[in-house]
Amino acid sequence: MSNNDRRLALNIHRHSRSQLPSVHIFLQRVVRHPNGMLSVTPICSSLAEIESEIQDLQEELDGILREARRTFATSRAPAVDG
Repeated sequence: MSNNDRRLALNIHRHSRSQLPSVHIFLQRVVRHPNGMLSVTPICSSLAEIESEIQDLQEELDGILREARRTFATSRAPAVDG
């Protein structure tokens, strides 16, 4: 799945004042319905369709969690002189 296909993404902020980054999950793709409501899935007409959408969201969140773990693990590494 390319980044353009994902509905959710991790935004990483690195600060010069702190070794620790800060992160947040943001929506990068939503569906706006005629009534103005925003959703992260299209309208589903069956249990199988909504189960598939939920599975896709879970996979995206799992990927984001892996990325966040790498981000925080890297930030804890001691600085190397030289």
